[in-house]
Amino acid sequence: MMKKKVTNDVSPEIKKSLRTRIITSIVGVAIVLPCIFFGDYAFLILVLAAVGVGGYELVRCAKKKYNPALYILSIILLLAFATFPILKNLLTNGANGFHLYDDFDIVYVSAALILFGAILSFSLVLIDKNFEVRDACYIFAFGIIIGLGSQCLLFLRYFPMYEAYDALMINNGDNKYYFDWVESAMLLVLVVGGSLMSDTGAYFTGILFGKNKINERISPKKTWEGFVGGIVFSMIFTLAIGYGMAACGRPIISIFGIESNNWFYLLIVSIIIPFVSPLGDFIFSSIKRYYNIKDFGSILPGHGGVLDRIDSVLFSAISVSILIIVFNCIYYGTWENLFI
Repeated sequence: MMKKKVTNDVSPEIKKSLRTRIITSIVGVAIVLPCIFFGDYAFLILVLAAVGVGGYELVRCAKKKYNPALYILSIILLLAFATFPILKNLLTNGANGFHLYDDFDIVYVSAALILFGAILSFSLVLIDKNFEVRDACYIFAFGIIIGLGSQCLLFLRYFPMYEAYDALMINNGDNKYYFDWVESAMLLVLVVGGSLMSDTGAYFTGILFGKNKINERISPKKTWEGFVGGIVFSMIFTLAIGYGMAACGRPIISIFGIESNNWFYLLIVSIIIPFVSPLGDFIFSSIKRYYNIKDFGSILPGHGGVLDRIDSVLFSAISVSILIIVFNCIYYGTWENLFI
């Protein structure tokens, strides 16, 4: 039996889809980048909006008619998980001297929220006949991933500012340790950009050169050639941003108190991102295949829903946040923050 020849001709349908994806990406960048660089409440609102839409997509993908309360409670729990450091600070210190960067010195996992979410999820199985145990497990598990990933996005944006002001206070206001909002945004730009470049590189390399499928059962279009292309594109982007900032005298990693071996820490981050990004994509794709849907939503033409676009970003954010915490534990010699 002759093996079917694999061709990489770009069909009119792919060209049309690509054009739509590019237009949506340009509009998305025009909205997202200012929020990232302005930081503060602009970025907080952007993340909370994404969490709200993502929470809705999380529940609706099962294509069942659930009680509306399930949507509302799911979104509220995701928002609480994402903003738990802020809620914790408000309950502890009130609103006096409230700054977002004061809250994100670490990533917090709330045992109380996890327990409440588990009880709520499995209690709804008894109330709503359409809500099965497998649906409760899916929403509970992926709700934690979305909530924690969203909190890590906030951490990556605000933690550099927290460290900068902490250094400023320790060194009696020496301006050497101060940097502006734009500079403090570069860590998040590095992570999000590296993740998106991994997706973009894999997409274009797969279209042009892809022949060997990774796992057709989960994601029929993804190839090993695309995977390698994603790694190359992502590492070129992250290393260029990282070393470009270092060449300008503003190394990204040094804002965490790590002055020595800056290149080594940057290289670790650059390697991790293109490997965990496809993992997030595959995990969310497996859910879509299980529920037999093409996309989680349609709010982003050419891309699908919010979860279709940020699935890999969430995994990258969680991974790099853990790395940053480990880097600081190594530098300061204190490991208690690693277990919070």
